Amino acid sequence: MDEQLFYNRFMSNHPFELVQYIRSYLQMTQDIEILIGSDSQNYSDSTIFANVVALYKPGKGAHLVYRKWKTPLAKYTGDRLLTEVWEAVRVAEYIRKAGLPKPSWIDIDLNPDIRFKSNEVFRQAVGLVEGMGYRVRYKTLSPMMTYAADYLIKN
Repeated sequence: MDEQLFYNRFMSNHPFELVQYIRSYLQMTQDIEILIGSDSQNYSDSTIFANVVALYKPGKGAHLVYRKWKTPLAKYTGDRLLTEVWEAVRVAEYIRKAGLPKPSWIDIDLNPDIRFKSNEVFRQAVGLVEGMGYRVRYKTLSPMMTYAADYLIKN
């Protein structure tokens, strides 16, 4: 898997290199925040993952780019959810190490409420994101990018 190749569903079906794309976008548009989110979904014999990078202009909206891929079925929910989180962190690190602005948020599709299955790895995932130096949003904090990733997985 190569985190460098992303797509823009509405502009092109051709992959592009993420850092160059963001760099070009930032040259054309001022006051942009970078937001990252991931989601995944198990289907009969496979798991589909999606990363979303939003180039967000507060009060104006976001330009979204994404990466979507399929793997063999992730049988354990905790493993699948932590892979989601790790993939979002990998993208954030790739962007940061390229000298681009640090992402403002990493959104994770986990719930702090113990009634939900994702709570089993919630503290571990938040610790991973914060331990890498990023701010994290989750279910009760309106994680916009996980909603976008969820949409991509289902469509």
